[in-house]
Amino acid sequence: MSANQQRKGFTFIELLFVIVILGIVGGMTLEAVRQYYNGIYRTQEIMKRTETADHVLDQLKGYFEYAVENSGVNLDRQGAADGCYRIWKGKDLFDYTVAFIAADQDSLRTTGNFPGWNNGITPTGNTIVGIDVNYTAAGNIIQGLGSTLADSALYNDNGDPLGCEPFNWNGDNNLTAYYTIAGVSGNTLTVTNNNAHTSASETPSGKYLFRTGYAFRVDQDDEGKFYMYTNFRPWKGENYETNGTKNLLAEKVNHFYLTSPPGSSSKGGGTIVTLKVCMQGLDENLSDSYDDALQICRERSVHVRY
Repeated sequence: MSANQQRKGFTFIELLFVIVILGIVGGMTLEAVRQYYNGIYRTQEIMKRTETADHVLDQLKGYFEYAVENSGVNLDRQGAADGCYRIWKGKDLFDYTVAFIAADQDSLRTTGNFPGWNNGITPTGNTIVGIDVNYTAAGNIIQGLGSTLADSALYNDNGDPLGCEPFNWNGDNNLTAYYTIAGVSGNTLTVTNNNAHTSASETPSGKYLFRTGYAFRVDQDDEGKFYMYTNFRPWKGENYETNGTKNLLAEKVNHFYLTSPPGSSSKGGGTIVTLKVCMQGLDENLSDSYDDALQICRERSVHVRY
């Protein structure tokens, strides 16, 4: 073969060099594809968890709107010696098991000419006479929800502040903030003697009907499940853990916060509270993370009416 003859093919060294270059380019391409699809997954998960938080907040708003302001408590505030803390005027941010009592709205539905309940009632001694009201209808509605009117209670706005005691926390159950119902007949209720404030001189308004307590809790030990508890009656010495019905609202929740702005009223409604639901975030391996720096949070302001 002549020295001037053109060489054909590659040497072994050249082939190795080409293979190495192709390996590097292929690896970079695979990494780029992996990051691309990881980015898509991360974006989809963030959107999904954001939508979940918004959905949960929409549900919560409907319950908190009708909360009685003085009844709101945190039953396991971190660092609190007694484990119970009144929350509506709290400015600090803590993870809560929030409990409160809401004015029942189901009994306000009209049956015939009158609604089942009317806040404008006239107490006389241990008897309360309703105005343009049908307590039988209210009883039927409440019975359809798994309770009875006789197991319900009335808010005594002339009684002691609600706070922690009515929730039977640490066995200290203060019933002076309630009228517990002893009997129902037509448009007349008989209440128990637990209330020292039952008198004809009371303002015939603001006697909201209570059917159940509500509690909301994030369980980080159970994959971040967010539970709502209902069908427990603090005025009967019941608590959410022992007597309440447990309902799952969402999973992969990191925290549930509630705060009130400065200047909130102390009684009688008109308070604006901020509900904040934080979902678990994703770490660099796309695994669920409880790291607060990675969590996905949404907020909603709610007007507490009562």
